[in-house]
Order: sequence, then C-alpha cells, then structure tokens
Amino acid sequence: MSFWNFLGEFALFNMISNRFSGKPKPQKQPCQPFHDYTHDAEYETRIEELQREIEHSQTKIAEYRRIIDSERVYGIDDADADELQDRIDQLEEQLDSCDLMSDRYDRIQDEIDRLQDRLDDMEDRQETYDDLQDELDELEDLYEDLDEMYSDQDEDW
Repeated sequence: MSFWNFLGEFALFNMISNRFSGKPKPQKQPCQPFHDYTHDAEYETRIEELQREIEHSQTKIAEYRRIIDSERVYGIDDADADELQDRIDQLEEQLDSCDLMSDRYDRIQDEIDRLQDRLDDMEDRQETYDDLQDELDELEDLYEDLDEMYSDQDEDW
C-alpha cells in the first residue's frame, strides 16, 4: 500500500466517522462585510461640531452686517485713510507754528481730533471687514469639510 492510498483512506475514514459520530457540526463563521454600516459616533459628533461652528459663524456674520449697516446710517464717509492722515499731518505742521493760547490752535486741535476719530473709525471698520472675511473663509472651509464628510459617507455606502 502506498502512502497516498493510506492518506486517502484515512481522510475517507475521518469523513465517514465525523458524519455518523453525532457530534455537533462546527458552524461556519459569517463573512464580515467590508464596510461597517453602523453609525460611527465620532463621525456624528464631528458633524454636530461643524454644524455648531457654522451656526456660530453665521451669527457673527449677521452681527458684523448690523455693525456695517449702522455705520452707513450714521453717515461715516468712506474717505481714503491716506488722505485723512495727510490732512492730519498738514494740520500738525500748522499747529507747530501757532501760539499755544490762540483760538486758531484750539480749532486746529479740534479738527485733528475729529479727523483722528474718523481715521480710527475707518481702521475699526477695516478690521471688522477683515474679521468678516476671515469668518466667511472659515465658513466656506467648514462647508467643504462637511461636504467631504458627506461624500465620504456616501462612498462608503
């Protein structure tokens, strides 16, 4: 008898004895799906965080728009900041040639103060505009992140 015959008979004997032995058959393991379709808690939490950030940004944008609209109502000019600074410099030169106790000195000083206030308002508005622009950029980034997350989730399905 050859080795292969012996091996074949042994395998056949094991199959027959397993069939009639009455032992419970081993259950096959179900195949694991490639993608887990259960909801990912971290994913859902991140989406909620992004939604809150978007809502917060929209609130800030609305606030900035109210500020800008209120400035238009109060009639603040959109004069060039450089022109205002040039005018302030001219007035300061005139101020140097005036007597400290004269009315002209007071008038020049009052005009410098008004122009400086106006220049400060313009710089504040520019900072507000820059903040608004930054918020809009962040909002666009959040929308892109959220859109990517949704598209990634769709691809997983």
